[in-house]
Amino acid sequence: MKLKLIIPFFIVPLLSLAQKQLTEDEALSLALKNSAWINASSLAVTQSKQMQKTAYNISNPEIMMESPSGEFQTVGVLQSFNFPTVYAKQHQLLKQQTVLSQVGKTITENDIKYQIKSLYLSSQYFELIYSYYKIQDSIYNQIQKSAQRQYDAGQIDYLEKTFTDAQYGEIHNQFIQAQTDLQVSQSQLQTYTKLKEPISTTSLQKTQSTTNVLLIQNDTSVIQNNPSLLYAKQQQIISKKSLSLERNKFLPGFTLGYLNQGAKNTPRDLRIRAGINIPLWFWQYTGSINAAKTGFKVAEQKAIAQQQAISIEMQKAQGDYLKYYQSLTYYETIGLKQTDDIITTSKRFFEGGHTVDYISFLRTINDAYSIKLKYAESLKNYNQSVININYLTGSL
Repeated sequence: MKLKLIIPFFIVPLLSLAQKQLTEDEALSLALKNSAWINASSLAVTQSKQMQKTAYNISNPEIMMESPSGEFQTVGVLQSFNFPTVYAKQHQLLKQQTVLSQVGKTITENDIKYQIKSLYLSSQYFELIYSYYKIQDSIYNQIQKSAQRQYDAGQIDYLEKTFTDAQYGEIHNQFIQAQTDLQVSQSQLQTYTKLKEPISTTSLQKTQSTTNVLLIQNDTSVIQNNPSLLYAKQQQIISKKSLSLERNKFLPGFTLGYLNQGAKNTPRDLRIRAGINIPLWFWQYTGSINAAKTGFKVAEQKAIAQQQAISIEMQKAQGDYLKYYQSLTYYETIGLKQTDDIITTSKRFFEGGHTVDYISFLRTINDAYSIKLKYAESLKNYNQSVININYLTGSL
């Protein structure tokens, strides 16, 4: 018996030629440009800058009409001012809040870059998986048809024929699932980029990263540019500025005014009023200052906790990188070559009639493609580990 298997070792595109192929950088650029989250973060920065202009706002003047002497009505004006350093401290606080908004925008950008890069990688992975299942589905379909003919001719038994049917059904089911996964990931990219035409990704390749992956250790220097950590530290700075502002509110304020308290012919210079606001009820200021001190301690502890959490995530990301690098190196140097040899040799033997055992042949092919699938998963996991490290270091 000889069976001709036409095994397509090329990758067939999933969709029509009308698809638009996007590189990762193109997808990332479009996603950032069209992100409502980025727009919201930019507006938050603008809002903070606008609020800086309110730092030197003074209270509204008090305009009154009264008769201090009981003989005539006169107009008076009073204007209150805080101690000058209060306005300076308010400006410093609002300026640091603008910095906080800018760091918040950086967090948003970093998160979106992570989402897009991870989604793009998933789409590349599903396309590679789809291509493997497409080839395997074609092989199993031919074998299933051949087994049916040989069963009808009485050349193989019911077990071989049923096993062949079951194997083809399983592979075809996985092929359909891979197709669905690919279509969903491409649709998600299309949503992020806001492109109307169907899109596809470039082929999955090993990331040529210059990331410096340190040995797993308690080294916090590599995460100092992490946007979330910078945000926590900026909140600490703001808490310190808030404390300084509350302390300055304890200083006396001033009042200037113009009001005639005497006769109508009272000289103008004697109509000027001046006063000082003494913070006599000191306990209410003490409460605000103590609350600000506690707020600073809270921000300080949150920054420490955030650094610890990111350090733990970085250690895991470094461990994943080393693990998947070793796995990928094995498949690239040994595993894939052995897999291709197994598929080629098995096909040649089967076509040459050296074996008529469908069960053994299908199991061999299935094991070989399982290795290819594990290679694809290792390649995806390796690239994802690089993305994770860059995300944690703020270098996406």
